[in-house]
Amino acid sequence: MLRQPILYFTKVKFPIVFSVVLLLFSCQSSEPPEFGMVDWYVANGGGSSITLTIYDKVCGRNYYRFRVARLSETPISTCANEAGDAEIRFSRTAGYSVSANPVRHDVISSNQSLLVD
Repeated sequence: MLRQPILYFTKVKFPIVFSVVLLLFSCQSSEPPEFGMVDWYVANGGGSSITLTIYDKVCGRNYYRFRVARLSETPISTCANEAGDAEIRFSRTAGYSVSANPVRHDVISSNQSLLVD
């Protein structure tokens, strides 16, 4: 009785492994974004480090727990829209209530800084 489940697994193992590998390869996108990428900065003007959740509205990507040290800038690269700008929405993630921390929508050009304090 013990031998039969082992034989069944060895017969099914190859199709399962093949399916998982095929799925992983199909999830990788080889096409670049339609309008390219835009590089910009998140600047922290406050006295303590901040953690943000940034959503790229062009490509639909989330950047969770994006950390910016106090009084510094951190580079980020997101998808560009037709005009070559980044369209994002963001909010702080830690230590703030929803009413004190609204979601902000911004459009940022290349090499510009978004000041969050």
